[in-house]
Amino acid sequence: MSDLPFLSLAQLAHAFERKEISPVEALESQLARIAALNERINAFTILDEDRARAAARASESRWQRGAPLGPLDGVPFTAKDNLMVAGLPHRRGSRAMPADPVADTAPAVLRCQEGGAVLLGLTTMPELGAGPVTISPLTGATTNPWDTAKQAGGSSGGGAASVSAGFCPFALGSDAGGSLRIPAALTGVVGFKATGGLVPMYPPNVAGGLSCVGPLARNVRDTATVLDIIARPDPRDAMSLPWRPDGLGADLERGLRGKRVALSLTLGYAPRVDAEIAQAFGQMGRRLADLGAIVEEADPDIDNPIDDYLVLLQAGYRYALQHMPAERRALLSPVMAGILEDGAGLALEDYMGAQARCQDLARRLHAFHQRFDLLLTPTVAAPAFDANLSYPKEFEEFPNRRAWTPYTSLFNLTQQPAISIPMGLTAAGLPMGLHIAAPRGHDAQVLQAAHALEAVLGFEARPPI
Repeated sequence: MSDLPFLSLAQLAHAFERKEISPVEALESQLARIAALNERINAFTILDEDRARAAARASESRWQRGAPLGPLDGVPFTAKDNLMVAGLPHRRGSRAMPADPVADTAPAVLRCQEGGAVLLGLTTMPELGAGPVTISPLTGATTNPWDTAKQAGGSSGGGAASVSAGFCPFALGSDAGGSLRIPAALTGVVGFKATGGLVPMYPPNVAGGLSCVGPLARNVRDTATVLDIIARPDPRDAMSLPWRPDGLGADLERGLRGKRVALSLTLGYAPRVDAEIAQAFGQMGRRLADLGAIVEEADPDIDNPIDDYLVLLQAGYRYALQHMPAERRALLSPVMAGILEDGAGLALEDYMGAQARCQDLARRLHAFHQRFDLLLTPTVAAPAFDANLSYPKEFEEFPNRRAWTPYTSLFNLTQQPAISIPMGLTAAGLPMGLHIAAPRGHDAQVLQAAHALEAVLGFEARPPI
């Protein structure tokens, strides 16, 4: 089956049911592709072939009996290196973290395994998830399947690259400031950040409430399928939201007719947007109108929240690593050491002030969404760039080098749901991402809008690698 690396979840399940291919055969095909291509992409921290083969054999037996555990049974997937897996190290992209295996498995990973999904291994990330690119002192740089000289983005870069390259149909990652959506945009896949607290998380991320766990997939329907499974409750996260047994993907076909949609190229503060991204985004108004949406260009009444975001992030790292032994602290990269040094200068008033301004930010977005059901922007302001750089060269002039990612962290601060879907390719053949956000708790509405737009955009996630 030549299309196997790019089959959807439903297509795989159909093939398993009809015995056109078995989970064992599917796994071996994926492992062969990984063996052939991963040296150029560097998506894995650990590839656990023995565990994967055992899970695939168990799944094959269930399919032969006609008793699969659900839509993920036999489906290969990957997990970001900051999601614990029992029996594997929990290094989080850092040489400073122990290489000893841990005893627990993170809720989202466990829910997928309980559903019969086949874990391939752990994927690369920058040290402790710090930054929107995947350059790690532990594993080096992860590259982009659309052009292996380019960055895959971060911090869930290994997961996005593994889906984009056809190593697996879906991956689990995390997002504290765009870490699912940024690499999704750069690699031409779908990345979803749910409403804060929707997906149980254990242990707590260093970024605290900024962070959430979510899926990366090749299409919106697969994204919704995975989300409905990983959002199931876990007692280790007592602060997670109540589970919705009806499912977030149940009404994907509802569409955009009558929805009030705001289009914002800059959110009122992005200092630069790549010309090709701006041109592609400029076509969204017509596409939305064709789908029956009521469209208006409008910016929310906010200033750039990056300074407050960085205060909260730095404080989180400082707190999480406060008891790290000196010998391990010495193994941290200069980038992480600098984050901790910046965090050392924060006063309680700085932290509480940032929290208070987040509340004001959330109120302003709430008022904005009284006028608009959805807010659309580009996902990032530049396409993929040199794999060994932390930001595009054309953004070097700005005091904050994160100026190329002006859209995503806002919705971590307000804990709103947001998704990145492919918007097309640049002339150089690099993916561009479209970002869709909705009020807190309206995750289903984001998925419905993304599904409708995905159909008209017609993007096919098959890189030339």
